[in-house]
Amino acid sequence: MAEKKKKAAGIAGKKSEEIYVRMLGVFSVEYNGQEVALGRNNSAKFIQLLQVMWLQGDKGITKERLINYLYERDNLSNANNSFNNLVYQMRKQMVSAGLPDADYVLKRDKLFVTDKSIPLKVDAIEFRTLCEKAEAAKSDEDKYKYYRAAFDLYAGELLPDIANELWVITESISYRKLYESCVNWVGQYLREKKEYDEMYEIYRRGAEIYKDKDWQIDQIDALLEKGEYKEAYVLYKDTVHMYADEMGLPPSEKLMDCFRKMSSKLTSLPSEIGKIHEDLKYNQSIYNDGNADGGAYYCTYPSFVDAYHILSRNMERSGQSIFMMLCSLVDYEGKQFRDARKIKTYSAMFQEALQTVLRKGDTFCRYSQTQFLILLVGTNQEGCEVVYQRIAAEVKRREGTRVGVRYNIVSIADLSETQRTENDFSRKWKEITED
Repeated sequence: MAEKKKKAAGIAGKKSEEIYVRMLGVFSVEYNGQEVALGRNNSAKFIQLLQVMWLQGDKGITKERLINYLYERDNLSNANNSFNNLVYQMRKQMVSAGLPDADYVLKRDKLFVTDKSIPLKVDAIEFRTLCEKAEAAKSDEDKYKYYRAAFDLYAGELLPDIANELWVITESISYRKLYESCVNWVGQYLREKKEYDEMYEIYRRGAEIYKDKDWQIDQIDALLEKGEYKEAYVLYKDTVHMYADEMGLPPSEKLMDCFRKMSSKLTSLPSEIGKIHEDLKYNQSIYNDGNADGGAYYCTYPSFVDAYHILSRNMERSGQSIFMMLCSLVDYEGKQFRDARKIKTYSAMFQEALQTVLRKGDTFCRYSQTQFLILLVGTNQEGCEVVYQRIAAEVKRREGTRVGVRYNIVSIADLSETQRTENDFSRKWKEITED
């Protein structure tokens, strides 16, 4: 072991031969500037052992915690022996991969620590250190410098290949909170400095990693400040579709507020009616959600709300009846789908089926990944049943008996004029979704 130490110490004297580990967004190991493959499977136990140790920095960790992290889902009769064998195999694997012959994991008193004989840098530890320096900084300029360096270092979730391991989940939450603080502070700093290009880029990169943080709204704010109103609207629409298609959620209240703010900007610009008409025609791919000429009008949920209010206001004058229908996809047993891949496939199919079956004067939108809302104009209760039968038949034609459709309807006429508000609209569709 002494010879190993001398050999490792001699190698470690060259800074260029340090080990650099990436864990944010990807897992990789570099030695002497070259990437090293530790094995065919990044979820191997010996790699997880190293990952746990490398994330500890200089703190160290007890053997009990290490064993719990590595074997908490395994039913082992002798976890202690398994751990000892793992440490031995890990050292052999490191040498086989072309790394120095060293211990890598050592026991000091009651704690296991990383072997300091070889220089080691870990991006996650660098990120945490930069955030801590930012939090302790006395001036905004220094705080920005550290937070910006941390932001540039953060390439994604911690160890995404093994993100479902319980110990990774715990660590990942901690890093996510640090990153959120980093993005929010840097973005606000740039907003106050009126550096809107940089502000947009910060929130764009943040939203690519964590789509559910509403950072798209801050992107839209930056575009509005730059006067790029159409680009802001396109981003808004893309975000609404992302909420429905990928997350199965309606747009957040913050996003709806953003739409109202954006609308005031869009309508405050003076122009001539002729130019506006030409502009709408030229940008029809932006404003009409790519609807086919012969099918029903597919729109975002906020646009659906607007259509609801317009039709409600005109209902008394025109004398036309209006029904709102909620269609939900279910499996052959009448239960909700759970498999994400099936949901994505069937949802796309369902949208195409509705586009085909519904009339040109009908309006529909996606409410969740497996639910669509439809406004049916000029029909009655029996007519709604006919529409449902056509929808169900089209779905069956496309997917057979693997997919079914449930529906609920409500007549807009059942609501008094004073009740036809957006809040009541929301209440009504919640009622029919819970039936």
